Amino acid sequence: MDSITFKTDTGKEYHLETDRMHPYILSAGSPSRVEKIAEYLESSKIEEGDRKLTVVHGRYEGLPVSAFTTGMGPASASIVIPEAIERSEGDITMLRLGTAGALQPYVESGDIVTATGAIRDEGTTEAAVGSEFPSFASPELVPIIIAAAEKHGYEFEENLWAGIIHVKDDLYFKETPQFSPSKESLESRLEAYKRMGALSSSMEFSVYTVMRDYYEARRAGNIKVGALLAIVSEAREGSHVQVDKDAKGKLETDMIKIGLDVLKLADDLRSGETPEIDLTKTVGKMLQSSSRKKLREDQPE
Repeated sequence: MDSITFKTDTGKEYHLETDRMHPYILSAGSPSRVEKIAEYLESSKIEEGDRKLTVVHGRYEGLPVSAFTTGMGPASASIVIPEAIERSEGDITMLRLGTAGALQPYVESGDIVTATGAIRDEGTTEAAVGSEFPSFASPELVPIIIAAAEKHGYEFEENLWAGIIHVKDDLYFKETPQFSPSKESLESRLEAYKRMGALSSSMEFSVYTVMRDYYEARRAGNIKVGALLAIVSEAREGSHVQVDKDAKGKLETDMIKIGLDVLKLADDLRSGETPEIDLTKTVGKMLQSSSRKKLREDQPE
């Protein structure tokens, strides 16, 4: 495989400053969240270079796992995700553990969203391919993520959602366009995404999907990517986003536990083992899911 990433004089990746990455990977924007992952791993080791981009290695129930921080925004993620992929061998499963703001009234603070696909409302990935190219999560992972989340107490269509997410490259004006000098165009654009069912707004995930598709044509082994997003603010018109810090702390722990279980379940299925969770029930729930119209009508006035 031809490498596109920069290397240090010692051969490590230039920004993550690591020379290895296990093929089962968790990632997060926050270095502290990545360090917290180490608490759930056996024989964990934390690496941190001059740029403070934290990398963790260890084992979860015998499975070799790595974790790394992407920094903030698509531009930062587009630098380090290729480094993580290029340092992994064989089949890769990579999950983003992030935070998001709700875009639908039935998605509340304390909920979890898993992405089925993303709106590429950012310019970073257009350096690889035009915005008309779709951004979709690896479909095989979606029911696994839902099943793992339900194992940890979440309930599909109550506080656990699967659907399209909005990915942006600006934190303040695109999610709260009423503060932008270009509010008229941004408000109508965001409202259209809401009407089409976008569940939440966050950053980075479209980079994962585009980099997956880029590298799958250039390396041996497949790449599966998914996202777990903790909802830390609700959809409120005409106001600042208020982050629920209490909800964020609990969700961060839950996401790590769910993410590790997803990696283990994916490995079991790849190996031909019978998973401990009945995915047939999960797929049944997904097939019986409610329409957006019904979900909106069921909301209290």
